[in-house]
Amino acid sequence: MTTYLLLGANGFLGNQVREAIERSGDSPTLVAVSRHPSRLRTSANGRWQPMDLVRASAEDFVSLLADTKPDAIINCVGCTSGSPELLEAANATVVEKLVMALSVTEPIPLVHMGSAAEYGRQPEGIAIEESAVARPVGDYGRTKLEATDLVTDMVTRGAIRATVLRVFNPVGRSAPANSLAGTAAREINRALISRSSYITLGPLCSFRDFLASTDVATAALRAIHNIDAHPVLNVGRGVAMSCRSMVELLADAAGFEGDVFESVGGSRRSAAVPWQQADVTLLRRHLQWVPTTPIAEAVADLWQSGT
Repeated sequence: MTTYLLLGANGFLGNQVREAIERSGDSPTLVAVSRHPSRLRTSANGRWQPMDLVRASAEDFVSLLADTKPDAIINCVGCTSGSPELLEAANATVVEKLVMALSVTEPIPLVHMGSAAEYGRQPEGIAIEESAVARPVGDYGRTKLEATDLVTDMVTRGAIRATVLRVFNPVGRSAPANSLAGTAAREINRALISRSSYITLGPLCSFRDFLASTDVATAALRAIHNIDAHPVLNVGRGVAMSCRSMVELLADAAGFEGDVFESVGGSRRSAAVPWQQADVTLLRRHLQWVPTTPIAEAVADLWQSGT
Protein backbone atom coordinates (compact mmCIF):
# COMPACT_ATOMS: atom_id res chain seq x y z
CA MET A 1 0.00 0.00 0.00
CA THR A 2 1.48 3.33 -1.12
CA THR A 3 1.56 6.34 1.18
CA TYR A 4 1.41 9.59 -0.79
CA LEU A 5 2.42 12.97 0.57
CA LEU A 6 0.53 15.58 -1.44
CA LEU A 7 1.73 19.16 -1.04
CA GLY A 8 -0.70 21.92 -1.99
CA ALA A 9 -3.63 19.57 -1.78
CA ASN A 10 -6.40 22.17 -1.93
CA GLY A 11 -5.23 23.99 -5.06
CA PHE A 12 -6.43 23.63 -8.63
CA LEU A 13 -4.18 20.72 -9.59
CA GLY A 14 -3.81 19.49 -6.02
CA ASN A 15 -7.52 18.73 -5.81
CA GLN A 16 -7.38 16.75 -9.04
CA VAL A 17 -4.35 14.76 -7.90
CA ARG A 18 -5.95 14.08 -4.53
CA GLU A 19 -9.03 12.63 -6.19
CA ALA A 20 -6.92 10.58 -8.60
CA ILE A 21 -4.98 9.09 -5.69
CA GLU A 22 -8.19 8.22 -3.88
CA ARG A 23 -9.54 6.53 -7.02
CA SER A 24 -6.40 4.49 -7.63
CA GLY A 25 -6.67 0.78 -7.07
CA ASP A 26 -3.96 0.09 -4.49
CA SER A 27 -5.88 1.37 -1.43
CA PRO A 28 -3.42 4.21 -0.94
CA THR A 29 -2.83 6.23 2.18
CA LEU A 30 -2.97 9.96 1.49
CA VAL A 31 -1.42 12.66 3.64
CA ALA A 32 -2.73 15.92 2.24
CA VAL A 33 -0.77 19.00 3.28
CA SER A 34 -2.37 22.42 3.12
CA ARG A 35 -2.43 25.75 4.93
CA HIS A 36 -6.24 25.38 5.05
CA PRO A 37 -6.76 21.68 5.89
CA SER A 38 -10.30 22.16 7.16
CA ARG A 39 -11.39 22.68 3.56
CA LEU A 40 -10.21 19.23 2.54
CA ARG A 41 -12.09 15.99 2.45
CA THR A 42 -10.18 12.74 2.13
CA SER A 43 -11.00 9.08 1.82
CA ALA A 44 -11.06 6.66 4.72
CA ASN A 45 -7.33 6.06 4.25
CA GLY A 46 -6.50 9.76 4.12
CA ARG A 47 -5.73 12.51 6.57
CA TRP A 48 -4.77 16.13 6.33
CA GLN A 49 -1.68 17.77 7.75
CA PRO A 50 -1.85 21.50 8.58
CA MET A 51 1.27 23.32 7.45
CA ASP A 52 2.04 26.67 5.85
CA LEU A 53 4.59 25.46 3.33
CA VAL A 54 5.65 28.96 2.33
CA ARG A 55 6.53 29.94 5.89
CA ALA A 56 7.94 26.53 6.86
CA SER A 57 11.69 26.04 7.26
CA ALA A 58 13.81 23.31 5.71
CA GLU A 59 13.87 21.69 9.16
CA ASP A 60 10.05 21.70 9.17
CA PHE A 61 10.14 19.80 5.87
CA VAL A 62 12.55 17.24 7.34
CA SER A 63 10.17 16.78 10.28
CA LEU A 64 7.21 16.43 7.91
CA LEU A 65 8.95 13.64 6.02
CA ALA A 66 9.94 11.91 9.26
CA ASP A 67 6.42 12.12 10.67
CA THR A 68 4.53 11.01 7.56
CA LYS A 69 7.01 8.46 6.16
CA PRO A 70 5.70 8.73 2.57
CA ASP A 71 6.53 6.34 -0.26
CA ALA A 72 5.96 9.10 -2.83
CA ILE A 73 5.65 12.89 -2.86
CA ILE A 74 3.71 15.03 -5.33
CA ASN A 75 4.25 18.77 -5.12
CA CYS A 76 1.38 20.92 -6.41
CA VAL A 77 2.32 24.06 -4.47
CA GLY A 78 2.45 27.15 -6.63
CA CYS A 79 1.16 30.63 -7.30
CA THR A 80 0.39 32.09 -10.75
CA SER A 81 0.04 35.75 -9.83
CA GLY A 82 1.10 38.23 -7.18
CA SER A 83 4.17 40.19 -6.23
CA PRO A 84 7.63 38.99 -7.31
CA GLU A 85 8.34 38.19 -3.65
CA LEU A 86 5.22 36.04 -3.32
CA LEU A 87 5.94 34.18 -6.55
CA GLU A 88 9.53 33.57 -5.47
CA ALA A 89 8.42 32.22 -2.10
CA ALA A 90 5.62 29.96 -3.37
CA ASN A 91 7.17 28.71 -6.59
CA ALA A 92 10.89 28.49 -5.86
CA THR A 93 11.73 28.74 -2.16
CA VAL A 94 9.26 26.00 -1.19
CA VAL A 95 10.93 23.68 -3.67
CA GLU A 96 14.39 24.63 -2.43
CA LYS A 97 13.44 23.66 1.12
CA LEU A 98 11.77 20.45 -0.06
CA VAL A 99 14.75 19.21 -2.08
CA MET A 100 17.10 20.11 0.77
CA ALA A 101 15.01 17.95 3.08
CA LEU A 102 14.90 15.12 0.55
CA SER A 103 18.64 15.22 0.12
CA VAL A 104 19.19 14.27 3.77
CA THR A 105 16.50 11.58 3.98
CA GLU A 106 15.78 8.33 2.21
CA PRO A 107 15.42 8.71 -1.60
CA ILE A 108 11.66 9.28 -1.73
CA PRO A 109 10.34 9.70 -5.32
CA LEU A 110 9.14 13.25 -6.04
CA VAL A 111 6.94 14.55 -8.84
CA HIS A 112 7.04 18.33 -9.07
CA MET A 113 4.55 20.34 -11.10
CA GLY A 114 6.40 22.68 -13.42
CA SER A 115 4.89 24.95 -16.06
CA ALA A 116 5.07 25.62 -19.78
CA ALA A 117 5.52 29.27 -18.78
CA GLU A 118 9.15 28.33 -18.17
CA TYR A 119 9.68 28.12 -21.93
CA GLY A 120 8.53 31.64 -22.69
CA ARG A 121 8.46 32.63 -26.34
CA GLN A 122 9.56 29.88 -28.73
CA PRO A 123 9.50 29.60 -32.55
CA GLU A 124 5.90 29.48 -33.75
CA GLY A 125 4.63 26.35 -35.46
CA ILE A 126 7.22 24.05 -33.86
CA ALA A 127 6.32 21.78 -30.97
CA ILE A 128 8.43 22.64 -27.92
CA GLU A 129 10.84 19.95 -26.78
CA GLU A 130 12.07 19.64 -23.21
CA SER A 131 15.57 20.53 -24.43
CA ALA A 132 14.45 23.96 -25.69
CA VAL A 133 16.28 26.93 -24.20
CA ALA A 134 13.90 28.35 -21.59
CA ARG A 135 13.13 32.07 -21.95
CA PRO A 136 10.42 32.94 -19.39
CA VAL A 137 8.85 36.36 -19.94
CA GLY A 138 7.58 37.12 -16.44
CA ASP A 139 8.12 36.44 -12.76
CA TYR A 140 5.81 33.43 -12.77
CA GLY A 141 7.75 31.60 -15.48
CA ARG A 142 11.07 32.72 -14.03
CA THR A 143 10.31 31.37 -10.56
CA LYS A 144 8.91 28.12 -11.93
CA LEU A 145 12.11 27.69 -13.95
CA GLU A 146 14.17 28.30 -10.81
CA ALA A 147 12.33 25.42 -9.17
CA THR A 148 12.82 23.12 -12.15
CA ASP A 149 16.54 23.92 -12.21
CA LEU A 150 16.79 23.18 -8.49
CA VAL A 151 15.13 19.79 -8.92
CA THR A 152 17.03 18.72 -12.03
CA ASP A 153 20.37 19.82 -10.56
CA MET A 154 19.77 17.67 -7.50
CA VAL A 155 18.74 14.75 -9.71
CA THR A 156 21.91 15.12 -11.78
CA ARG A 157 23.99 15.11 -8.60
CA GLY A 158 22.22 11.94 -7.43
CA ALA A 159 20.92 13.69 -4.31
CA ILE A 160 17.22 13.05 -5.00
CA ARG A 161 14.95 11.01 -7.28
CA ALA A 162 12.46 13.26 -9.06
CA THR A 163 10.62 14.16 -12.23
CA VAL A 164 9.36 17.61 -13.20
CA LEU A 165 6.13 17.70 -15.20
CA ARG A 166 6.04 20.84 -17.35
CA VAL A 167 2.28 21.29 -17.49
CA PHE A 168 0.94 23.32 -20.39
CA ASN A 169 -2.55 24.88 -20.03
CA PRO A 170 -4.82 22.81 -17.77
CA VAL A 171 -8.56 23.36 -17.87
CA GLY A 172 -11.14 21.85 -15.55
CA ARG A 173 -13.05 22.06 -12.33
CA SER A 174 -11.89 24.81 -9.92
CA ALA A 175 -9.81 26.54 -12.59
CA PRO A 176 -8.11 29.63 -11.10
CA ALA A 177 -10.19 32.78 -11.34
CA ASN A 178 -7.32 34.62 -13.02
CA SER A 179 -6.88 32.00 -15.75
CA LEU A 180 -8.51 32.47 -19.14
CA ALA A 181 -10.90 29.58 -18.57
CA GLY A 182 -11.81 30.79 -15.07
CA THR A 183 -12.33 34.36 -16.25
CA ALA A 184 -14.42 33.27 -19.23
CA ALA A 185 -16.61 31.05 -17.05
CA ARG A 186 -17.22 33.93 -14.64
CA GLU A 187 -18.10 36.37 -17.43
CA ILE A 188 -20.40 33.89 -19.16
CA ASN A 189 -22.19 33.24 -15.86
CA ARG A 190 -22.68 36.99 -15.34
CA ALA A 191 -24.02 37.36 -18.87
CA LEU A 192 -26.52 34.54 -18.39
CA ILE A 193 -27.73 35.99 -15.10
CA SER A 194 -28.08 39.50 -16.52
CA ARG A 195 -29.33 38.22 -19.89
CA SER A 196 -26.57 40.10 -21.63
CA SER A 197 -25.98 39.32 -25.30
CA TYR A 198 -22.20 39.51 -25.08
CA ILE A 199 -19.11 39.16 -22.95
CA THR A 200 -15.77 40.94 -23.28
CA LEU A 201 -12.44 39.27 -22.66
CA GLY A 202 -8.84 40.14 -23.45
CA PRO A 203 -7.25 39.21 -26.79
CA LEU A 204 -7.99 35.63 -27.80
CA CYS A 205 -5.66 35.28 -30.78
CA SER A 206 -2.94 33.35 -28.91
CA PHE A 207 -2.61 29.58 -29.30
CA ARG A 208 -2.10 27.30 -26.33
CA ASP A 209 -1.83 23.57 -25.67
CA PHE A 210 -4.92 23.10 -23.52
CA LEU A 211 -5.48 19.84 -21.64
CA ALA A 212 -7.84 18.51 -18.99
CA SER A 213 -6.65 18.96 -15.43
CA THR A 214 -7.75 15.37 -14.75
CA ASP A 215 -5.14 14.26 -17.30
CA VAL A 216 -2.48 16.19 -15.40
CA ALA A 217 -3.38 14.17 -12.30
CA THR A 218 -3.10 10.94 -14.29
CA ALA A 219 0.32 12.01 -15.53
CA ALA A 220 1.48 12.66 -11.96
CA LEU A 221 0.54 9.16 -10.82
CA ARG A 222 2.15 7.54 -13.85
CA ALA A 223 5.31 9.58 -13.35
CA ILE A 224 5.63 8.71 -9.66
CA HIS A 225 5.88 5.04 -10.65
CA ASN A 226 8.43 5.80 -13.39
CA ILE A 227 10.45 8.33 -11.45
CA ASP A 228 13.82 7.64 -13.06
CA ALA A 229 12.53 7.76 -16.63
CA HIS A 230 13.42 11.39 -17.41
CA PRO A 231 14.02 14.48 -15.24
CA VAL A 232 11.64 16.76 -17.21
CA LEU A 233 8.54 15.75 -19.16
CA ASN A 234 6.11 17.96 -21.06
CA VAL A 235 2.47 17.33 -20.18
CA GLY A 236 0.18 18.54 -22.94
CA ARG A 237 -1.96 17.15 -25.72
CA GLY A 238 0.50 18.13 -28.42
CA VAL A 239 -2.15 20.31 -30.04
CA ALA A 240 -2.11 24.10 -30.38
CA MET A 241 -5.64 25.52 -30.04
CA SER A 242 -6.62 29.16 -30.27
CA CYS A 243 -7.80 30.74 -27.05
CA ARG A 244 -10.97 31.80 -28.86
CA SER A 245 -11.76 28.19 -29.76
CA MET A 246 -11.43 27.14 -26.12
CA VAL A 247 -13.73 29.96 -24.99
CA GLU A 248 -16.28 29.03 -27.67
CA LEU A 249 -16.30 25.44 -26.39
CA LEU A 250 -16.95 26.79 -22.90
CA ALA A 251 -19.77 28.99 -24.20
CA ASP A 252 -21.31 25.95 -25.88
CA ALA A 253 -21.12 23.98 -22.64
CA ALA A 254 -22.85 26.85 -20.83
CA GLY A 255 -25.51 27.32 -23.49
CA PHE A 256 -24.38 30.89 -24.04
CA GLU A 257 -25.20 32.04 -27.58
CA GLY A 258 -24.05 35.65 -27.30
CA ASP A 259 -21.01 37.34 -28.79
CA VAL A 260 -17.50 37.11 -27.41
CA PHE A 261 -15.70 40.43 -27.87
CA GLU A 262 -12.00 41.10 -27.35
CA SER A 263 -10.60 44.16 -25.60
CA VAL A 264 -7.25 45.72 -26.37
CA GLY A 265 -5.95 44.99 -22.87
CA GLY A 266 -5.26 41.60 -21.38
CA SER A 267 -2.25 39.79 -19.98
CA ARG A 268 1.10 41.13 -21.12
CA ARG A 269 2.59 37.73 -20.38
CA SER A 270 0.14 36.02 -22.72
CA ALA A 271 0.66 38.61 -25.44
CA ALA A 272 4.41 38.05 -25.27
CA VAL A 273 3.94 34.33 -25.97
CA PRO A 274 1.55 34.05 -28.95
CA TRP A 275 1.94 30.31 -29.57
CA GLN A 276 2.73 27.18 -27.56
CA GLN A 277 2.44 23.49 -28.32
CA ALA A 278 4.04 20.66 -26.38
CA ASP A 279 6.21 18.04 -27.97
CA VAL A 280 4.95 14.93 -26.17
CA THR A 281 7.44 12.45 -27.62
CA LEU A 282 9.20 11.87 -24.31
CA LEU A 283 5.92 11.68 -22.41
CA ARG A 284 4.69 8.95 -24.74
CA ARG A 285 8.02 7.12 -24.68
CA HIS A 286 8.61 7.13 -20.94
CA LEU A 287 5.08 6.93 -19.54
CA GLN A 288 3.49 5.08 -22.49
CA TRP A 289 0.67 7.60 -22.33
CA VAL A 290 -0.48 11.00 -23.55
CA PRO A 291 -3.53 13.07 -22.53
CA THR A 292 -6.63 12.15 -24.49
CA THR A 293 -9.54 13.92 -22.76
CA PRO A 294 -11.31 16.22 -25.26
CA ILE A 295 -11.14 19.89 -24.36
CA ALA A 296 -14.91 20.08 -24.79
CA GLU A 297 -15.19 17.59 -21.92
CA ALA A 298 -12.73 19.56 -19.78
CA VAL A 299 -14.58 22.87 -20.20
CA ALA A 300 -17.91 21.13 -19.57
CA ASP A 301 -16.49 19.82 -16.30
CA LEU A 302 -15.40 23.36 -15.45
CA TRP A 303 -18.82 24.81 -16.19
CA GLN A 304 -20.79 22.11 -14.41
CA SER A 305 -18.68 22.53 -11.29
CA GLY A 306 -20.04 26.05 -10.91
CA THR A 307 -16.58 27.60 -10.81
